[in-house]
Amino acid sequence: MDKNIFMQDGSAFKVGLFGYLHDGGVSLTTVKERWSATWDDIARMATYADENGLDFLLPYARWTGIPGEIPQRTWSFETLAHSAALAGRTKRIGVFSTVHTPIIHPVIAAKMMATIDHASHGRAGVNIVCGWNQDDFDMFGIEGLPHDERYRHGREWFEIWSRLMSGSFEPFDYDGDHFKGIRKAAARPGSVQRPWPLVISAAYSPAGRAFAMETSDYLLTVAENLDAARREIAALESLEGAGARAEPLKPIAVCYAVCRETREEAEAFHRYYAEENADNVAVDYWIAGRQTNAMLPEAIYKMRTRIAGGNTNFPLVGSPKDVADELIALHEAGFSGAGIGLLDYVADLPILVEKVMPILAKAGLRV
Repeated sequence: MDKNIFMQDGSAFKVGLFGYLHDGGVSLTTVKERWSATWDDIARMATYADENGLDFLLPYARWTGIPGEIPQRTWSFETLAHSAALAGRTKRIGVFSTVHTPIIHPVIAAKMMATIDHASHGRAGVNIVCGWNQDDFDMFGIEGLPHDERYRHGREWFEIWSRLMSGSFEPFDYDGDHFKGIRKAAARPGSVQRPWPLVISAAYSPAGRAFAMETSDYLLTVAENLDAARREIAALESLEGAGARAEPLKPIAVCYAVCRETREEAEAFHRYYAEENADNVAVDYWIAGRQTNAMLPEAIYKMRTRIAGGNTNFPLVGSPKDVADELIALHEAGFSGAGIGLLDYVADLPILVEKVMPILAKAGLRV
């Protein structure tokens, strides 16, 4: 089977759901409407998205929560097991696993992902995260590496994982700077997709972007605004190695949507949950952790409403036409798709499917 076939339906702009595998989703709010992330609701969301033509499901990987006025992101499911479970409940949508390379060994990840890819008939994908949150690492007794070294570690992880996913019939040894003493590694079967499943990564730093250019099909990108997004796309196209790729590295905008029948309704609801009832203790914790790791443009950390409303992701707030127009503008800026978070993925998804997607189809962005 060709690689990443589940993302090749002919739509010019891919649309998927993002950040739903833990309570609160992408928001840091105290409102009663916040996402509870029960398994039955996750399954209901996934089935609806699959039946209505969305392209992919992509969760964060959470291990520990965020301290706040209320507990935030403390209820969460594991992403590889989640993909295996949803593979059996869906028929066509891509099911991504987010894997932290310091925590999940590449040999284990390869065997698990081959299983998911066969169970889903070629719909598995991986979001490779080289790690940044020491609170997560503390649960495993792992000391985080310096920033750029994380990506050298991740590159070795990818070398082992990709070789196994491609169906390594002859056992091989591996001795790197970070992965040492691997002996007679082999994997049958490999993945259904060839040479391995679709790879996404998310990075803003030069080291992270270089890693994505070497390993990934898609790059998750936070856009401060449309002008900044255009500059980011231009920067990606000029990265070293871009010209040597068979296919360009395709950027995916991470977004969150508050869509209501009118712009006024959407803006009022956005103020209600992301400003008036923002979990400011959690927002402060989020800012401190990201700034320590220099993960995003400095201006992002001043956008408290965006942090509470959608994890700094690009806001899609308004009527169906407003939301569609913003997605069209992202496409025109050079994005290949959007991963969208919602306050409530069951309650808020139908208006996107029924009212926004037809506008995108009419504009030629969706099949």
